[in-house]
Amino acid sequence: MAANWQRGVLRAMGVHNHPLEVVGVEDVTPWYRRLRVSAPSLVATLEPHPTIWLRLWVPSLKKDMLVQRGYTILDVDHDAGQLSLELVLHQPEGAAGVWGRDAVVGSTAEVAITTQKHRVDLAAGTVVLAGDTTAVPAVRSVLDALSPTTRAVVVLADAHPDRTDLPLPERENTKLTWVESASDVVAVLREHHVDPADAYVWAGGERRLVKAVRSYARDLGVARDRQYTQAYWIEGRDGG
Repeated sequence: MAANWQRGVLRAMGVHNHPLEVVGVEDVTPWYRRLRVSAPSLVATLEPHPTIWLRLWVPSLKKDMLVQRGYTILDVDHDAGQLSLELVLHQPEGAAGVWGRDAVVGSTAEVAITTQKHRVDLAAGTVVLAGDTTAVPAVRSVLDALSPTTRAVVVLADAHPDRTDLPLPERENTKLTWVESASDVVAVLREHHVDPADAYVWAGGERRLVKAVRSYARDLGVARDRQYTQAYWIEGRDGG
């Protein structure tokens, strides 16, 4: 395949690619897939924290080259050199979705990890988490790490009737609300009393949803260093 300029830039930054092999496949729903993968050389470098993510290199649907997509790292097993990735199988399909859809035990790819400065404040009195189903892995990683005494407000958007089958932990002191439309996320967030001085706001997903949550945090008065938002995808733009 042709070289991707991003791979060259990352290589110049000292970022190394690591081989990955699929060792398990689970269809949580018809549109949400979990892959258990072996990547010993990558796992050996990891210091896991909530929302940590990797770059997955997969074949482009449009060009004879590899393209990168970001995925949250879950369930790291240092002894086995394994971790899990969870993928939403979007329509229209993108490059990573096609790779993930077709993945079987033995499928291979390359992955890389870059320096990540962002850390969720797990000591906050209230942690607000918002997004769509692409944010579920990151949301799960945060919920798994929270103290039982930390209040969590979670609002997620998805219209699938089986959305509640997605792998989110059940924990006390958590209010989880599903809405069918991303445009309803902020309205539900505003229904909750949140003290901006003791809150941390995180959001991920489609660009417009993320932008709306960023505005919510600003209007609430949450300090900029106590919020983080990340657009994972843009509606109407394919991921080829």
